[in-house]
Amino acid sequence: MEMKHLTLLLSLFSFSAYTASPLVALASSPSDGQSPSSSEGQPPQTVSKIPSNVNPKLKKICQEVNHPTECVTTAAPFLGETADISPVTVLQAEIEAIDSKAKEALAKAKKLAADPTTSKTITFPLNICIDGYKAILKNKQAILDAISKRDADELNMELSSNVDHISQCEDAFEEAKINSPIPELHSLLGKMIFNSINIGVDMVDFESKN
Repeated sequence: MEMKHLTLLLSLFSFSAYTASPLVALASSPSDGQSPSSSEGQPPQTVSKIPSNVNPKLKKICQEVNHPTECVTTAAPFLGETADISPVTVLQAEIEAIDSKAKEALAKAKKLAADPTTSKTITFPLNICIDGYKAILKNKQAILDAISKRDADELNMELSSNVDHISQCEDAFEEAKINSPIPELHSLLGKMIFNSINIGVDMVDFESKN
């Protein structure tokens, strides 16, 4: 389990840099039901922020992640009405949700990058984001395979790589000293990825084969 916890620490460190910048200040904005002074280091939102008609098992799992409301609203559509709700099935649903949101982000970023009226100052970081979104989409199958093989180390490594991809996109805009043209979408994708880390590292209960 040492590798598991080391991976989590590295992921938290990487993502803390990502959430510290102005672009992803949305992660603690009033729209989440939090005060503007809220931070990633504080406890997750209270269960009262989660819709009342949510499956109790899903609510219990999502209550333990950093962004409970986003966990429920993004994972629920990918869980069947008769699904056996567990950390593994919720993680699988969240991976499907991440895939869907990454496709949306990729389409919007590519459209903006191809627009001749888009400034080259924005196009450069956008292309880094495009590469990151593509990598996240490519990473989906590796994550699902790791779950299928019950390989905890591989699962944690693949989940952590998604954090790297999203933070590289963020860093590119920060270095250019400009804001992303799709901040809300990018922020939501980041929250979903961080939630997948919370579930995959802390809640999924199987040992690595290695």
